[in-house]
Amino acid sequence: MRIRAVVFAGALAALCAVTSASQASARQANNSLNDAAEIFDRALAFVRAQNYPPYLTSVITVSTQIKGGRWLVEQFSSVCRTRDDRVSTASTPLSTTNHANNPYGFTLKVKGLAVPDTSNIDEPLGLPEISPIYDFGLAKLPPATSSSPAYDVSLLEKTVLHGRDVYVLNLTPLLDAKVYRLREMWVDAATFAVVRLISEGAFRSGPGTTVAWTINYTINHGHWLISDEATAASLLLGGYAPPVNSYVALPGATRYDGITYSFSNFESPKTVSDLVFLESRSSQAVQE
Repeated sequence: MRIRAVVFAGALAALCAVTSASQASARQANNSLNDAAEIFDRALAFVRAQNYPPYLTSVITVSTQIKGGRWLVEQFSSVCRTRDDRVSTASTPLSTTNHANNPYGFTLKVKGLAVPDTSNIDEPLGLPEISPIYDFGLAKLPPATSSSPAYDVSLLEKTVLHGRDVYVLNLTPLLDAKVYRLREMWVDAATFAVVRLISEGAFRSGPGTTVAWTINYTINHGHWLISDEATAASLLLGGYAPPVNSYVALPGATRYDGITYSFSNFESPKTVSDLVFLESRSSQAVQE
């Protein structure tokens, strides 16, 4: 009888251990889901806590390559009024790989449309009127733990970026996918600063709304700012005549193999005339 009691006690202990392990695994699985939402919400709190000086000036560098391996690299002086995120970028570049226009060049007319005699490369989406403090709507998002979240959030992995541990979150829109365009969020594991976003479209209108963009953030002089935003997509843009049909490229169009906008030379002047922000230019390189 004593031997049977010992055997029974041992079996019971083993059963309890298995049950406890199963319950711990279930709790761990549930915690993983809760952790993803908590990481997301802490990242939102980080974004909402940001403060900026009244004005931020920077240099925006546009880099893109076209067919044949030729590069366009242009730099523009830009200023952002942070209270309303209004941007004004000087139309004349600080530097460019383009050549000065030939004063003796000519312009052809094709069905009334101008065809300039130049080998220069046009800005792919127009003058970059982009803001270094743009948060892609994060500050206005409801928490993932709220009763009506905008995204379903899951934890893809924990990895290392620039020597720091980061969480990689997958974002699946629960509302209009054309409005809620974020698909990934990379969050610093120590500070919960957003260090990278993947967005399906980065601009208000035009071809830039149809491709994925990677947006990298940095901390510069204590401020959370965009360091660069880029797409690896190939975009066929421009042209001087209407398309023949949907399968034939626009005559005179240029294929841009990837576009990168990067920010540098941040400064915070005390005053900037509001007249600088009155001029409105036509550009597809405007964030929204």
